Amino acid sequence: MFYKLRIRLKDTLLTNIVWSFAAKVFAMVFYFWGDVFYARYLGIDNYAEWVFFFSIANMAFCIGWFGINISSKVHIAKSDEREKCFGASVVVRGFISGVILIIILLLAPLIAEKTGYPQPYKNLKWLMLIMGWMVFFNSFTEFFKQFYIGIQEYKKLCAVTFIEHFSYCFFSIVFLLLYQNPISIALGYCVAGVVLIVCNFSILFRKYNKNLVSEGIRNCNLQGKILKYAMPLVLTSLGGLVLMEMDTFMLGLFCSKEQVSVYSIAKQLVSKATNVNMAIWTGTVASLAMITKENFVEKRNKFQKVKRLNNTVSATICICFAFFGGIVIKYLYGNQYYQASRILLLLIPYYFLYGISSLYANFLDFMGHARIRALWFISVIVINFSLNYLLIPLCGATGAAIATITSIIPYTIYCIYDVWKIFKNKAACYGCSEKGD
Repeated sequence: MFYKLRIRLKDTLLTNIVWSFAAKVFAMVFYFWGDVFYARYLGIDNYAEWVFFFSIANMAFCIGWFGINISSKVHIAKSDEREKCFGASVVVRGFISGVILIIILLLAPLIAEKTGYPQPYKNLKWLMLIMGWMVFFNSFTEFFKQFYIGIQEYKKLCAVTFIEHFSYCFFSIVFLLLYQNPISIALGYCVAGVVLIVCNFSILFRKYNKNLVSEGIRNCNLQGKILKYAMPLVLTSLGGLVLMEMDTFMLGLFCSKEQVSVYSIAKQLVSKATNVNMAIWTGTVASLAMITKENFVEKRNKFQKVKRLNNTVSATICICFAFFGGIVIKYLYGNQYYQASRILLLLIPYYFLYGISSLYANFLDFMGHARIRALWFISVIVINFSLNYLLIPLCGATGAAIATITSIIPYTIYCIYDVWKIFKNKAACYGCSEKGD
């Protein structure tokens, strides 16, 4: 039996999924360990301030990525000179992160005053200043994680994800025990960010030739290509920003702290569940980056297998949310947050659509369709913002859930259609059957 298991694990697809899934499990466990502690220790009012601020921070994270991380991943996955590509990517990442850090620090007091400082969010001004450094460190953390995906080093991705979320949880809880304030959690994230930058550079410089990395650092042409490919992905980042956090942010502006708290819990449960889907495609999509006439049938069949697995997992998680979501919320967060179970039921269709579209979207990036996908993501921004603005003042958290579900539907349809068209065109070009296995 153990011999058969070892043989199975030699399959690249299975091995990548296992390591990627382990990384997502670590992320979910440590995230909810910390979040449950914050909710119970801070109480509804202070917890609401934290989740409102963190919704702003998550939007800032998306802006901070600026498409550089995905662009670097795609170039590295297709390059035979990874050290040079890494060096060039680090320069672009550092420059963009530094510029965004300065902008946030300059605008932090103004943003705080416009979004609820000093009432109802009395700590928001200091939180906004700390956010600049959170965005800086987060941009590098995500850069390294995307880099490991590009070179298909899933063991390293798993290890770094464990360190990342353990550090966030550990340092935030320690600081929170010393000073019972949302500011403590933000400071914990900053300390964790320093630890992660040191760990990631140490891992890579032990493996890569520093002279070749230096060549990439001086290669302005390659840096320009990475930045150029990243530009349309900025729209994708903005779409992700809206899809993830615009609802929580607007609830914080228009509704009570209780509405913010219960909606955030439900939304985070759904968002973190997508980590399971991400584990599936993260471990496989990079291996589909190069499709030729010789490997077309193999790559298409692999994608079909991943698609079926992803669909099955998504449906299973939806059923679990429907039957057990309320029990989990009550047990973890307590009776005071039980209303989140109703919002969770409303968000189940959103989870299913996001779980499906994420696989197709990432495949499209590796096929060079990032620009077109980014344009379609504009529909997410427009629909989500418009419906949130109309529905949240009338329906509160329920309105936010409806807006979130509706906004992702056109984008999901586009992703599915475009992938189908890619395989159809390649099948015609290579003289293969349009149907997979």
